[in-house]
Amino acid sequence: MRVSQTQVKAYKSCRRLYELSYVEGLKYNKSIDALETGATYHGKIEQLYKKGYFDYTGDKTDTMAFAYEKYIYPQFKVDCAEKWFEYQLNDKHTLIGKVDAIATDGLLVEHKTTSNNVGEEYIYNLQWDEQVLAYMLSHGVNEMYYTVIKKPTIRQKQNETDEEFLQRCCAWYAEDTDSKVRVFKVTRTQEELDEYKEQLIATIDEMEKCQLFYRNTTHCTCWGRRCEFSQICLNYNPKLEYVDFTKIDREQKRKELSEDELF
Repeated sequence: MRVSQTQVKAYKSCRRLYELSYVEGLKYNKSIDALETGATYHGKIEQLYKKGYFDYTGDKTDTMAFAYEKYIYPQFKVDCAEKWFEYQLNDKHTLIGKVDAIATDGLLVEHKTTSNNVGEEYIYNLQWDEQVLAYMLSHGVNEMYYTVIKKPTIRQKQNETDEEFLQRCCAWYAEDTDSKVRVFKVTRTQEELDEYKEQLIATIDEMEKCQLFYRNTTHCTCWGRRCEFSQICLNYNPKLEYVDFTKIDREQKRKELSEDELF
């Protein structure tokens, strides 16, 4: 079975979410602002490494990319950006994914955005993210870089030009920078990676055989917003078409795993 860490996370978070997304192949048509912001920001960082500059879009992601260029870009060099990988877990399962970049020292680089201050609590919580283990395992490393940018909390004023707003955001990042822009390393032991691999294989074995996709209601609003499947979760009928969703066959879903599904 070919799976991404996003797919595993969905299964472990809520089996009903996993069923609707990966078994039924439903994709939510409407954009979610937080995800769209993250995708645009990631694209600009990729441009910065590949072209030496990024294209302006006239929104807050411009200021985020400027902050990255000023405070993070000089801290390490990158060999390649947006690197696809496939890692054979055993003779049955393959872990697939995409890392944001690989630094010249061989360490992986992952870019994150947040709406909160980047303090010790944020960094501590990230230590428990299984994505860290998945990426390290797939590349045979025990350390990786994380870059974090806080999204601007100030808004453009009436009669304020885009350029004026950009300058004000740059000044905002210059104040208390450490709470808004950070680079740090995450380290794992080989024992942790070996244990994670064993657990991951067991989880995928379970996913492959699963026939009971029960709901985990504690996940419905865990990101501060309703799950996008909430409107059809209780009464989904596979024979019907839903305006807000597109049904994608398994082969198309597999192809999409190399695109937006892996952010």
